[in-house]
Amino acid sequence: MAFLDWAEINNKLEKTFKFDNYNEVVLFTNKVMQIAIDQDHHPEIHVHYNFVKVRITDYEHGSVSSKCQGFVTAVNQVV
Repeated sequence: MAFLDWAEINNKLEKTFKFDNYNEVVLFTNKVMQIAIDQDHHPEIHVHYNFVKVRITDYEHGSVSSKCQGFVTAVNQVV
């Protein structure tokens, strides 16, 4: 299953976002973190110099849920 160009891998939605520089990476990561706080749904965020990999699952359900889909929709809107 793919949702909004996110891949489902091992019961998690995952996407890599590429940027031109580290400053853009930090700005994006801060936006993703704010979404996580607002939704009380916390992803794995892997930060690198010019890309960020985000993974999300619903640990209470052990798989992707509608809560995850709401999260990825919000993240896609801040890119």
